[in-house]
Amino acid sequence: MKKPTPTDAFGALYTIAAEDGRGDALFGDSFDQVAHAFERTLIGDGYPSAYLEFPLKGTPSLDLLSVYGHVDPGARFAPGAGYGYQTMFDWFSGVGTPDDTVSCGLEVDLSAGQTETAGVYLQQRRRRELVAPFLESIGEAERAQAYMDVLSRMPNGWPPSYVGLFPGRAGTPLRIGGYMDAAELARCAGDPSHLGERFRQVGFRAFDAPMLERCNQFMRLAPAVDFQFDIMPDGSIGDTFGLSLSFNETKPREARECMESGYGARLMQTLQEWDLVDDRWKLVAGSAFARHVGYEKDDGTEGRFALCIKFNYAKVKFKKGEPQPAKFYLICVAGDMEA
Repeated sequence: MKKPTPTDAFGALYTIAAEDGRGDALFGDSFDQVAHAFERTLIGDGYPSAYLEFPLKGTPSLDLLSVYGHVDPGARFAPGAGYGYQTMFDWFSGVGTPDDTVSCGLEVDLSAGQTETAGVYLQQRRRRELVAPFLESIGEAERAQAYMDVLSRMPNGWPPSYVGLFPGRAGTPLRIGGYMDAAELARCAGDPSHLGERFRQVGFRAFDAPMLERCNQFMRLAPAVDFQFDIMPDGSIGDTFGLSLSFNETKPREARECMESGYGARLMQTLQEWDLVDDRWKLVAGSAFARHVGYEKDDGTEGRFALCIKFNYAKVKFKKGEPQPAKFYLICVAGDMEA
């Protein structure tokens, strides 16, 4: 067989994710939209990782984040693709190497009906010097100083890892997020007042004691967490805080067990007690998948191609202190296996 194209690989993985009733229950009527959106994020010959975001309560829907770890210099979007962000990828093509940890992508909020616009995402990790040129590449250079100001107030153990911006969202917040280190997670999980101190240090004020207690319960169940704040155009911190359980499992069997009886299941049961998810969370476990297939290379030798669906994280946003219905994120990954 021939090597699967990015479109073929994504179609296969999305179909697997939607099997056994998961499509209707988790994603709603979204396949044509998400397939078209994925096509419009393709640039050059790369295979982006496709993040599928969907709610675990309310009307089933799906949003897409398409992320590249590398783009070849000179790569171009097809006519009508790219959502107007060719310049951003021109910049990104000169950043790092294929085995770097920096990544860049496009987010399409299909659930909000925004099929003609996209948000942007950069995971810079420790390379903070990339934030300003990234923002410049999307015409938002004036937002860089506000980001750096917030960065200077971030507590130890809260290293920012990524930045995102969605022009179509109210207030056009600049997202700053990262992954809390183990020592800081333990302190926050052990003492809600410590989390409150950290919030005040960052400049986040939209919290109260019940929110701190819920975050504390969340953190006691999560072996790893992701945090998110919004930086508003005036430089202030917005009234939304995002908290996510980051999954560590990479093997399908382990991922399924985690969601059926491990820490993933325990968190979901807690979120259900808070009325932030319904029973549909129990369907997620069946989507974990990994397989490799052989294909014939141009030189006649055999190549190995991997197809995988992994759990990314379960997320709760607190808006003015009130928790919002939870969302879940799957990652669809495809590409050549290393020799």
